Amino acid sequence: MAKGAVLNGYLKFVKKKGGIEGLQEAAKYVGMDENPKDGEWIPAEMATSVLMWIKEKKGDKYVVEAGRYVSTDLGVFTYIVVSFMSVEKFIRRARDTYKTLFNYGEFIIEEEDNKATITIKNTREPEPSCLAWEGALQGILEITKAKGKVTPVDPDNEEDCKYVMEWS
Repeated sequence: MAKGAVLNGYLKFVKKKGGIEGLQEAAKYVGMDENPKDGEWIPAEMATSVLMWIKEKKGDKYVVEAGRYVSTDLGVFTYIVVSFMSVEKFIRRARDTYKTLFNYGEFIIEEEDNKATITIKNTREPEPSCLAWEGALQGILEITKAKGKVTPVDPDNEEDCKYVMEWS
């Protein structure tokens, strides 16, 4: 299960990129009549279905962009507050936020100086979820105004997503 906020974030991205027509097409693809409330638990497959629709219609690049969009679409006040956080603190906050948005998997961080290896365990649907997580992590660098990059690496388990994030 995932919180409705995850699905709604992806749908907001779809509407921004494809207008109301794109939003209606994505909703039909997922088989939903109305958006869930942000705090409501929904089947995680619904959010994954929106990512699959984005992938099929626009390609991998747009799935990454959807993940980035969701992590950076914070509202003006929140964006200002968060932009003063360090990357390390924001990544730790992302780990805690993961626990509130998903009732499966785990967000694991191995930190070094200006570098972190991040594993999202048991994503259930690595394709296309790993692309969206790549974008979400890129969004963390953007929000914290850190110069850096996110590099996907081969995970230890096929149900995981794994990245190396480096910044200065």
